[in-house]
Amino acid sequence: MILAQSRLHVGREMSPELALQTGEGAGQRVKHPEPDAGGIVPLWREVPSRYTAPGYYGLALLKEPVWIWSVPSYFYIGGVAGGSAMLAAALHGKKRLRRLASWCRLLAFAGTTVGPALLTYDLGKMSRFLNMLRVFRPSSPMSIGSWSLAGTGMMATLFLLQGDRSGAVTRYGTAVGGLLVAGYTGVLLGNTANPLWRERRLLLPLLFMSSAAASTAGVLQMMPLDKREEKVVQRFGLVGKAGEAASMVAMQRNDSTVPEVAAAAREGKGGMLWTAAKAALVSGILVELLPVRSPLKRKVSGALTTLGAICLRFALLEAGKAAAREPQATIALERGRMRR
Repeated sequence: MILAQSRLHVGREMSPELALQTGEGAGQRVKHPEPDAGGIVPLWREVPSRYTAPGYYGLALLKEPVWIWSVPSYFYIGGVAGGSAMLAAALHGKKRLRRLASWCRLLAFAGTTVGPALLTYDLGKMSRFLNMLRVFRPSSPMSIGSWSLAGTGMMATLFLLQGDRSGAVTRYGTAVGGLLVAGYTGVLLGNTANPLWRERRLLLPLLFMSSAAASTAGVLQMMPLDKREEKVVQRFGLVGKAGEAASMVAMQRNDSTVPEVAAAAREGKGGMLWTAAKAALVSGILVELLPVRSPLKRKVSGALTTLGAICLRFALLEAGKAAAREPQATIALERGRMRR
């Protein structure tokens, strides 16, 4: 009689004396509990269960990125090339900064030359890189990036050869190409199914472009500069470093919405590299702000900024690998997306 009354009055709610639910259906909640049937059976808003987080038989849902060391190296060198291209265009025609402009043109040319070589080394064959240029798809970050790299390399070569005699087409073409090369890699990462990169997709382009400016300034700071050149490089670098620091802070706050993604970013090799990148970036800023003017201070700040930029690229790759190995990161991210 008690069992019949309990079934009649409580509907989908269960008493722990009658049932214990397990599996993926466990942990469900009753939106509108039925009124108490006189205390015959205690009512539960949450079904009592031995609930465990859903998994995929202990296997990863996604494949890890198969990129090797040459890809994050390209991310850094491409950033330096992009930042140098933009700065070279901005300094064009300024006689007192002619030497600095020539160094920027040289860095842009070197970066867009070494970059395809690093990508080809990862791909294994030159033909695979050339095949990406057979079509142009505006909807594909990979296609945009391939054409941007090839086009910017051509414009940077012309800019280097023409020097101060460069025309507006070469100058502005190099600047726009440099902006694309510096930022498209962030769009490319965010356009994947990797939960860590997808969760950060809105911040990655800003991070990469800011870090490109900081990386360029870091390289230039380690070169011999006069006072006027040092002032220009310092201002350019501080803007980039501020944007890079703000993006990293925003990313960490964004990670807190999905604990599994945050764990992948904090722990393991990726977490160590991320911490090293933050420490190097902050140290470089603090050294640069010291009220002392000396070549040693400038070079130390540049070296720390360079170290932080390199660690940042490798941290994103290693943390992405860790996130792909964790099925809960993918499941939690998809559930959060569906709820929104």
